[in-house]
Amino acid sequence: MFLEEFTLDAAGVFPPPPVAAQDAPALPAPGSLLGAGASLFLGSDLFPARILRKRRHLDRAPLSVLWGERPALYTGESLDQFDMDVFLGCVRKALRRERPVRRSQRDFLRMMGRKPSTATARRLEASLLRLASARIELTDRRFGCCVQLMESVLVDRELGVFRAQASPEALAALGGVEGLERLARLRFTCTGGPLFKWLAGLILVLGNEACLMSLPRLRALCGFEGSDMKIFAARVLPVLRNLMDMGYIHCVSQCPDGRVMIHAKEGVRRAAECSLVW
Repeated sequence: MFLEEFTLDAAGVFPPPPVAAQDAPALPAPGSLLGAGASLFLGSDLFPARILRKRRHLDRAPLSVLWGERPALYTGESLDQFDMDVFLGCVRKALRRERPVRRSQRDFLRMMGRKPSTATARRLEASLLRLASARIELTDRRFGCCVQLMESVLVDRELGVFRAQASPEALAALGGVEGLERLARLRFTCTGGPLFKWLAGLILVLGNEACLMSLPRLRALCGFEGSDMKIFAARVLPVLRNLMDMGYIHCVSQCPDGRVMIHAKEGVRRAAECSLVW
């Protein structure tokens, strides 16, 4: 017998044995991939500061996020600040360790500062179902992650009650945010419009540092991309000063280059020492 000589690509012919799933490193929790943390919900255009006359279905639309190392894509019906109020109300109840029992739609609307009516009840139902069907995809070189805003929602139209549970990832991202209760009270009790509410959430995730804010970057984050910069500046600056007059932030000033300096609390570091510049 003769042995036929030939060259083998050992790497291709003898591949390494597959790693058994039980022997592989533990996968990270989906919430740990939310590198943006609370800013994914409060410092992005996920809940834009607009009044939506018509809603669109978005399919893997890229999100603009304040602090986000990983690309974030949104799929679902377009959201607004009313949806944010509903979402925040559900998150607060879960963080208080209240079980997802049946809740009165009328009581929930009153908690949100809304007058209960047939129209607002329908609006609440639509928002709950919209939040339940929404999802965010995050990815990097190794991992892919799909996160829901709400884990489950059930609405009983006949009795006017509902049951809703925020997702574990949303609770993990928002649970450690200092001042979340204060933000909720501000949003639910004040008559400020969508931009007022959105800016209050952004300032919360910025923390206590003094920060310089670029108006073009701010415009993109709050969902006003493409709007006239002069018109946007004329809207946003009075809202920031209103938040200052209410004591929500300590000081607001505009720099010669157009950027806005915000001191969240008295005694924070000066502008020259500021580490948050964008």
